[in-house]
This record gives sequence, structure tokens and C-alpha cells, in this order.
Amino acid sequence: MELFEALEKKRACRTFSADPVPESSIERVIYAFGRAPTASNRPYRHCILIDDPRLIRAVRLISPSLVANPPVLLIIFTDLKVALDWTGKVAEISSLVDSGAAGENVLLAATALGLGSQFTMISVQAGIRRILDLPDHCRVDVIIPLGLPEGPVRSVKAPASANLCYHHQFGQLRE
Repeated sequence: MELFEALEKKRACRTFSADPVPESSIERVIYAFGRAPTASNRPYRHCILIDDPRLIRAVRLISPSLVANPPVLLIIFTDLKVALDWTGKVAEISSLVDSGAAGENVLLAATALGLGSQFTMISVQAGIRRILDLPDHCRVDVIIPLGLPEGPVRSVKAPASANLCYHHQFGQLRE
């Protein structure tokens, strides 16, 4: 699938089949995750792949935005100690941008592979750190459920006021 076709087809999937995700698809998704940039090209962004239903359930219990029941979760997290040591205080923000870039790569790869996915976030850092056995200096940035969609994935059109592009200055809409 070409990039622009994947962009056109990408949708948030909230219902998943119980069928397992093929290992070859998981490998491709992890590859896409790793191809995203980080500030100063430093290795502070990582992921955890979860396919244990008990762990997925535990994450779902503390993450109200995770309404789906997927067979796989991909957790993108930042080692803030490494990020701050290498790039300074700016890493608190730039690492979130980096995780978003990695997440978009994952969503596009999932779409190209016929998998459903979506972005979710979590506010209960202490709880998810405990579940994943992450040290305190790690921050979970994005949770991506992955799996085969159960039925068609609906398209939701963004409002006309979303994603505006201005020309030269704010307020001058690009025609």
C-alpha cells in the first residue's frame, strides 16, 4: 500500500476480532516504530508489546480512554533520564513529539497491513508503571491497541475548522 492510500484509509478502530495478530505483522509494526526520529538521534524512546490478555485487561482497567479489547497493545514510552541527560530540559516536550511520530508510523504500518489501531493516552502513570514494571524515570506516552478489525471501521469526518493551513501568517488561509 502506498503512503497516501494508507493516509486515506487510516481510521481509529475500537472493535477488534479475537484472532491473533500474525507475527510477521507484529514485526513490521515494530520496524515502523523504530524508523521514527528522536531529538539528537538518541535512543530514549522504547516500546513494550503486550499480547497477554491479563496484562491488557489490567491496562484497560486504569485507562478509561482504552475502550477497545484488542489482542495486542503497543506501549510507547520514554526513558526520561536518558532523554534529559542527552538533550536537556527540552526533552520533556520533544520526547512527546518523538513518541507521537513513532505512533503515527505504527498506525500507518497497521493500516497498510490490514490491522486496526488507534491512539490512546494515559494519565495514571504510577499505575501503568506498576503493571509494566517500568522504573519511575520512564513515562508512558502512547498506548496503541492493535488487531484485526471486527467489521468495517467507520470514518469520522473532521470539522471544517480542524487542520487549517495558513499562508505566510496566521489568519491568512491557504486557498
